[in-house]
Formats: sequence, C-alpha cells, structure tokens
Amino acid sequence: MMPTTTLPSRPILPALCALLLVLGAALMAPHSNFTDPAALHAFWWAAAVMGVGFALSWWLRSLSGLWFWAATVATRLMLLPMEPGSDLWRYLWEGHIQNLGFSPYHLAPTAPELEPYRTDWWGSINHIDVSAIYPPITQMGFRLLAAVALHPLTFKLAFVVADLVVVWLLSQRFGHRRATLYAWNPLVLYSVAGGAHYDSWFILPLVAAWLLDDPSPEAPPRPHAWLWVAGLVGISVAVKWVSLPIVCFLVWRALQQRQWLRSLVCALLGLLPMALAALPFCAGGTCPLIPTSSVFVSYGRSAEFIPYLAGQLWPVTLETNWIYALPLGLVVLGLMLRSKSLGDFAEGYWLGLLMLTPIIHFWYFTWMVPFAVPSQNWGVRLVSLSAFVYFVLPLRLPDWQLTLAERLLLWLPLLVGWLAHTIFSKNSATDGVEPRDILPQ
Repeated sequence: MMPTTTLPSRPILPALCALLLVLGAALMAPHSNFTDPAALHAFWWAAAVMGVGFALSWWLRSLSGLWFWAATVATRLMLLPMEPGSDLWRYLWEGHIQNLGFSPYHLAPTAPELEPYRTDWWGSINHIDVSAIYPPITQMGFRLLAAVALHPLTFKLAFVVADLVVVWLLSQRFGHRRATLYAWNPLVLYSVAGGAHYDSWFILPLVAAWLLDDPSPEAPPRPHAWLWVAGLVGISVAVKWVSLPIVCFLVWRALQQRQWLRSLVCALLGLLPMALAALPFCAGGTCPLIPTSSVFVSYGRSAEFIPYLAGQLWPVTLETNWIYALPLGLVVLGLMLRSKSLGDFAEGYWLGLLMLTPIIHFWYFTWMVPFAVPSQNWGVRLVSLSAFVYFVLPLRLPDWQLTLAERLLLWLPLLVGWLAHTIFSKNSATDGVEPRDILPQ
C-alpha cells in the first residue's frame, strides 16, 4: 500500500495554486492563433503555468470556499476575452439563420439562398460546405442566444454559466478540494471559457442525473428519482449524441431488476427530448440531422489512438469510420454487464469512446473529468495536461496529423495513469483501504 502523500496544510498553497491558475489564464488569453508558431508557444507556456497551479492542487489537504470560488471564477473571467475556436462561429451562424427562417440541417453555410445574409465573420465558419451536425435541442439554444445578441460573448457566457453549475454540483457533493479536478482544470478552463465549446451544456444534465442516481447517504429518499434521472440523461442526449449509450445502461439496469415498465419509461424519456426537438427541423418527410455524406463524418481523422494504430496494421480501416461502432458496442455491452451505477458506467464509457473514436478534439477529454472527481483518477489528471499536445495540429494543415511521438505524448499519460489508478484501487480494496487514501489529495 502506498503511503498518503500530502503537503503540509498551509494557507500559502491554496494562494499559490490560485495565483498560478489566474496568471496562466491571463497569459493565455491573447494567444489563440494556433497556426502561428510563436502564438502557439506562448499559449503552451501559459498552459504550463496553469498546469503547475493545477498539479499543486492535488496535494491540498483542505480548501476554503473563498479560495475555491475566487480561482474558479477569476480564471474563467480572464479567458472570456480570448478569441474563440472556429466552432463558435458555426454556432453563431446556425443561430443566426434560424432566426431568419432557415434550417441549418437543410442548408450548408455556402448555400446560395444564404449568401445575402453572410456576416463579417462568415469566413471564419468551419466546414462551410457541410450542413449542421449539432443536435436539435442545441440548435434551439443557438437560436435563442443569437436572438439575444449575435456576439461571441453571449454564447461564451451561456457555456460558462452551465460550467459553473457543474462546478457547484460537484463541490456540493464531493467538497471543494476534490472538485478542483474539474473547476481548476486547464483542459476545462480553455475548452469552455477560452475556446467556447458548448460541451458544458450536455455535461450539466448528465452530471445532475449521475448525482441524483447515486445520492449521498445523508440525502432523503426519493422514490421517483429514476424518472428525473432518465429525463436528464435524455436532455443530455438531445444536446450531444454521445450520451445515448447511457440511456441503454438505464434500460438494461431496469431489465436486470425485472422492472419492465421502468425500462420502457427510461427508454422513452431517454429518447423523447431528442425526438421532440427534432420535429421543427423535419421538412418534406426528411430529418437530415447528421450530414452522413460529409467527408469529415465518413472518414475524417483527428488525434485518434486505436483507429490510428489499426490504420497502420490494416490500411482499409482508414477508408471508413463506422466500423468502430462495433468494438464500441462491445465495450458498452461489457460495461452494462459489470457496472452497478451510472457514474461507474459513464467513467468507463468515456474512456472506451475516446480511445475508439476516429475523431478526437481537445475538448472531448472534458467529458470524463466530472466522473473522475470522486476517485481523482490519475489518468484524467495527467491527460488534462498532456491533451495540450493537440494544438500542434493547426500547424500541420492541410494534413492535420500528429506524429507518432506527439500521439504517444498525448495518449500515454491517460492510459498509464488510468492503469496505475486501477491497480492501486484494486490493491486498496483488497486491503480494506479507500482509493482516495493512497493518492495525493
């Protein structure tokens, strides 16, 4: 058994962590042009400063709410002025044309019908020849925000508010010290407040469902909580498709318990938000919610791990992406058979999905972070720093490929850290010791 390793509890350590995090965020904000090597290097230095503050927080013995929330809010405020990633311009455009009466699922940004409505930032939209890929309830959110103000800050604030609610939920359940894994995470900070990716919208209902599904011992009994759990997971699915297997877990768990009606209701609640939100976008008997003809969807690649290795051994796999649904299905099936809780299933599912998906973006790693807060998983801790290797990709245009060394530098910390965490957790369980007692806290 490994001994507990913590630094002495002194007020200076929380202050130092907060200072480095805020300083790193301030240094990062001006450097968003990743096609410029000088800007990218400055961005990495800033991320390193934030990373040191984040890593030092792993050795905190305790953390007051004042330091926790001061650093949590200040870092996000520092990153709000940062030039967003290219996805945000897509969000603005799709909200914009909806308010003009057009469907983003039926018309790509280059459609002649939309030419009179092009904005000054139209040229910053990515994949301009492809129609919308974001789910329907997300499109409704884009439309609402665009109606309020067609400005990046409007969208950023909406993502940050959802992100802060996630922080609050985690801190309420697991305490401020553990919640820093999400709240002070450079991966999360850039993805939400800097790059302005909307993933906090689907993470929020999923985290709420998880915490409701696995209540604390002190919580009063909630006999019908499973209805809210299924509904919240359904909302998460409607915001981002990747939550769909979690509906399968809820259905399977009810079937295992021979609760036939509950399994049916879980399936309905899990799919109903997506179905209802899709109705306004269905015209002429078609609902083209996924642009399957897109090259990016069909065989696009980005910083992937297992598909990259498979492509080296079996080149034919580079021609299509759908084949990875088969091993992912096996992973989901295995997790359903062994998982006892939604949180346990989700933590394993995110790892399996990220390793198997042919398309990986930096912000995808944020999906697993909330579910690692209870265990403080070392793999998640380490990939929160190593994932910044991803930003070398804009320098590689149009190839968009990592070298083998860069790919290993990105992925190995996650895999080695996760493996070490799993081994130590099993050993501690055998010894009757909680995993948290053998890891730096």
